[in-house]
Amino acid sequence: MKKLLTLLLAVTCVCGCSQTQNPTDESKTARIPMVMVDGELYLDTGYDSTIEGRCGVMDGEITSTVDGTERPIKDNQSNFGKDIGYQYGTTEGTIEIYQNEKWRIFATEDVREQIQSEHKNDIIQTE
Repeated sequence: MKKLLTLLLAVTCVCGCSQTQNPTDESKTARIPMVMVDGELYLDTGYDSTIEGRCGVMDGEITSTVDGTERPIKDNQSNFGKDIGYQYGTTEGTIEIYQNEKWRIFATEDVREQIQSEHKNDIIQTE
């Protein structure tokens, strides 16, 4: 009986471990915050804006939202909320979103990589 139980346990472990996940299946994990504006996808850079003295007029507003696991597909749509104002950034390829009492920098994928690379170099040089 012990041998049969051991054999059954071993077969169960092998069968359970041999299941593979389909690599094309997208997991349902949260994505970084992103928004679609003028047909362009802007992603959170992880940095707050340091610009002071802004005009009080927003250039646009996020009017719809998708789940945090999805990518926005329509203009003025985000995966983190709606009824949020934004202004175009001073650097081409950026917008700044006002949320939680501060301005957050969002950028297109290429510009985002540049910004993060520049900040990484700044950190390395100051250490």
